[in-house]
Amino acid sequence: MTFSAAFQVKQVVFMQRILKLLLALPLIWFALPALADTNPNADVRIIIDVSGSMKQNDPQNLRSPGLRLLGGLMPGDAESGVWTFARYVNMLVPLQKADDTWRERVQQKSSEIHSHGLFTDIEQALQKATANVKVSDPAKQRSIILLSDGLVDLHQGKASSDQSRQNIINKLLPQIKQKGFRIHTIALSEDADHELLKQLSMATDGWYHQVDNADELERVFLHLFEQATQRDSVPLVDNRFTIDTSVNEMTILVFRENETDVTQLVQPDQKNQSYETHEPSVSWMQEKHFDLITIDQPMSGEWFIDGNIDPDNRVMVLTDLRMETIDLPNNILAGEQFDIVAKLTDHGKQIDRQDFLQLVTAELSTQPLQGEPINNKMTLNNQTATFMANLGKLFDSGQNDIVITAKSDTFERQRRQSVNVVALPFDVTVTQLDVDSRSHRLSMSADASMIDPQSLQISALLSAPDGSEFPYEVLRQSENAWQLTVADLQPETAYQLSLQIRGETPAGRNVFLQPKPIQLLDETAGASLTITSETPIAAEKVNDEPFEPVIIDPVADEPNAEIPKSTFELSDTVILAIGNAVIVLLLIMGFWFWHRSRRRQLLPGDLL
Repeated sequence: MTFSAAFQVKQVVFMQRILKLLLALPLIWFALPALADTNPNADVRIIIDVSGSMKQNDPQNLRSPGLRLLGGLMPGDAESGVWTFARYVNMLVPLQKADDTWRERVQQKSSEIHSHGLFTDIEQALQKATANVKVSDPAKQRSIILLSDGLVDLHQGKASSDQSRQNIINKLLPQIKQKGFRIHTIALSEDADHELLKQLSMATDGWYHQVDNADELERVFLHLFEQATQRDSVPLVDNRFTIDTSVNEMTILVFRENETDVTQLVQPDQKNQSYETHEPSVSWMQEKHFDLITIDQPMSGEWFIDGNIDPDNRVMVLTDLRMETIDLPNNILAGEQFDIVAKLTDHGKQIDRQDFLQLVTAELSTQPLQGEPINNKMTLNNQTATFMANLGKLFDSGQNDIVITAKSDTFERQRRQSVNVVALPFDVTVTQLDVDSRSHRLSMSADASMIDPQSLQISALLSAPDGSEFPYEVLRQSENAWQLTVADLQPETAYQLSLQIRGETPAGRNVFLQPKPIQLLDETAGASLTITSETPIAAEKVNDEPFEPVIIDPVADEPNAEIPKSTFELSDTVILAIGNAVIVLLLIMGFWFWHRSRRRQLLPGDLL
């Protein structure tokens, strides 16, 4: 090899690495959601199906205590309203501030929830529940909780029902998104229109729940309430919790396994309170499956719940000393990363006193639905007076609870949010086409419920054992199909094919994904391996890569690799041209900065 050729090869490799670095830069932008100056006030609209089919799917009418639970938990600074629907839509509880009067009305009107309505007009219910809103408002965290057990079913017949369903998707849903609503949906039947309810949730970054049994409703309502509102709570460990002097009100939720179980509350002074014996200042709601207890100006110190220990038990507080955190997306893709930021406020103003903050410890806990939690200490940023930790690549597929806890010797605060994690929003198939030519074909399609196929840009980087790297563009074959073919790979040599994927979620959030490299190895002609979006893939705790590798028949690495061929290849000439252009641009910019600095150094006296 001549000196010129060797120099060109080194230049190509150098520019490949520069381009790789530049392509990776958007990750920094996508991974940094901002912490709002103030938490927005919640606007929660509850829409409940009262069609006749509910007699079968909710025979005990557990929608009523579920609604009372939501009403009892709703913070006083929130706005909320309740609608029921079948053929017609009824405003059960008007939309207004969730004060004591509103809560009393919820308790009264919950008894009017029934199961003898005709038909199921979801379109009209969504229209009427959102009619008073014209545009989104950053000061409002708007949410819809929609419960239904059926399909769109109008009295005019199937053709009208089908048209109404299309109107919801094509006309109403974009309007609701523009108004800034998240739609959380509950499907209470196998006969429900799961595809529609899931699409409504995913498109607005809401949460979709399929409930097989009405007995789960109350816990699902709790979960969706926590998604729709941001309430401070205090840690609850073995039914013990600590209240400090800044707490003005606390609301305690205790689930009971059996209707006959008795819950008692033990105060710091060891005085007991129960449903039968509580003081007049204590509000105690007792339902079949839970107790909801509200106490104004609670005594400071350690409290104890003498009752069932349940992971869904909560102690929520109204306090002047609050913890504010970022609002995570409800649906995320494995491999996404977020900087979690938390700050403490006193009467709405951020606490920046270093002598106070140095006494506070903060912890981020990622709790999968199955398995042990992963705990990470949050770091105090002295300049911004915030606590920070990186959240990413620690998820299991499915539901993960994100719990942020801040504590000192004098107080404890906690915030929680659940996120739904999809491990791989693509169907990926790798096939070896020909053994002699060592050619492989990668075919991809996207899960449109999690990522918008129209927004996708997919590139690939092939890495050889000797460190050589070759970039490719994965070309779109149709609206939701991509393909890449690489050929003439060195026999008995392991290559890695790394993907970089850019796109948007249906809710409009930019994402940048780098799956774990695919291993291209020797196999018989026609052999293939397929991974789908439904494949459960858990991220390794000690591995920075989010996805498990796709492996085709491992063999020993070879030290030398030939440059592979592809119909979708960036040539060395193109790379050199780009590289030379970048170098020239850098030289021009460098000369300009040098010339400008020289002129600034020449003072008027220097010209004499």
